Amino acid sequence: GQVGWVSHVEAWVALTLWMQLVQVLVMSTRLAALLYTVKELFSDVFRLLVLVALSFFAFGTYLTCLQEEHFNEFFASCLVLLRVILDLDPPELDRLGGWALMMIVLFVIGVQIGMLSILIAQLSLAYEHLSTDKQGYAKMNRVFVCVEIESFLPLQQRRDIHDALGFENPLEFDSGDVGPAGGVQALQNSGVRAHPKYVPDRIIRSPGSASAKEPWPEGGLKAKGNAMDKEGVE
Repeated sequence: GQVGWVSHVEAWVALTLWMQLVQVLVMSTRLAALLYTVKELFSDVFRLLVLVALSFFAFGTYLTCLQEEHFNEFFASCLVLLRVILDLDPPELDRLGGWALMMIVLFVIGVQIGMLSILIAQLSLAYEHLSTDKQGYAKMNRVFVCVEIESFLPLQQRRDIHDALGFENPLEFDSGDVGPAGGVQALQNSGVRAHPKYVPDRIIRSPGSASAKEPWPEGGLKAKGNAMDKEGVE
């Protein structure tokens, strides 16, 4: 009745709201990386489920055409195959003919052994690929969520936020070394250089005049480059 329909709507709304709280995980880099990885892995699972569904339909149609016991209708045949695969109280299949039993055995082998093995191998390779750049994927996922949230803000509020960030101000690389505008300055932690995986910056900056009459000192640049190469080797 009406109460049952309303209860179903409330249940789906509650489930959807709790699922939306997953977006809060993007505040943590590690959780955001995990969320992105799980989302990508679910896409692989969905593609495999499409193949499994086609296998259900194909074998279900074959068994329905045989008109064996428990396989009188198409959807009933698919349901029996699902119960056999998941081992959820499967019906007695002793009275089935030889061809029907053979097709059920082939279906179980193809789905449980073949496709599930392929899924495990595919998920393992996908997780290995995603885990190598999980920090970058986490930041990309965070940016995507931020842009989606920003689209719901009023235009004037977005303009105020943009003006408060000061993108028009040049960024200072060093004392007296003013760089280009259009960014937000973030200072590097002093402990980064002490990390064993630290790679020195290959860009050599020489502040000062860029006039052709006052070229950069080539000797100084060469000495800096040699020092950076030596530091990188060490």
